Amino acid sequence: MPSPHIVRLAASAVLILSAVVVLGLSAHVEHNTRSVGLSSSTFTYDAFVGAFTILVELALLVVRLTVPTVATLLVEVGLAGLVWIFWLASGVATTKYTSEDRSICKHLDDLLDVPELKDFPPDAIALVKKAFKSACRDLHANLAFIWIAFVATTLLVGYIVFLGLKQHNGIKLWRSNFRQYDRAAHTSADPFADPVGSSRGPVVGVADDNDSTFKP
Repeated sequence: MPSPHIVRLAASAVLILSAVVVLGLSAHVEHNTRSVGLSSSTFTYDAFVGAFTILVELALLVVRLTVPTVATLLVEVGLAGLVWIFWLASGVATTKYTSEDRSICKHLDDLLDVPELKDFPPDAIALVKKAFKSACRDLHANLAFIWIAFVATTLLVGYIVFLGLKQHNGIKLWRSNFRQYDRAAHTSADPFADPVGSSRGPVVGVADDNDSTFKP
């Protein structure tokens, strides 16, 4: 089983990848729709959540390497919980925006078939349709990565809580970091066992089964 530190790094990789995609797609959609006179706070918020997640994950990575005592499980779960709230809000807002009953993508021809646009040049109408169709494709891809990030964050929060609630010598491990966790959680109570990370050989006085022989 991979160590908690490796699991956390894998979660960071998934979150950063999803956040980069969401940030890029949201910025692209907002740019395209603004060019035809439409703007939505949904695109802006999705881009913010992507950027915020990237900053948090990179900051935690630096802190783990430079000041590991600060990156405790308590700090990690607090920041992961905040990111979880942001991804949940982003997923709900974007899902609502793309829902069939109000999505521009489902009613694009009806939207453009209005009296106010009847005098618009055909080229302008075609440009608007192209921009919206591109935005709709990007939005659905964006929505998929938003929910991937949300699920990954949910699993991460649950995993950190599980680790933090474990006990070592009667003390919960909330104040340990991921690097310390393995050492604290797996230290054996066997007095003859080697300490975790020790390079010593077998304890003096304990016979090795492979070398012991019966002598009358």
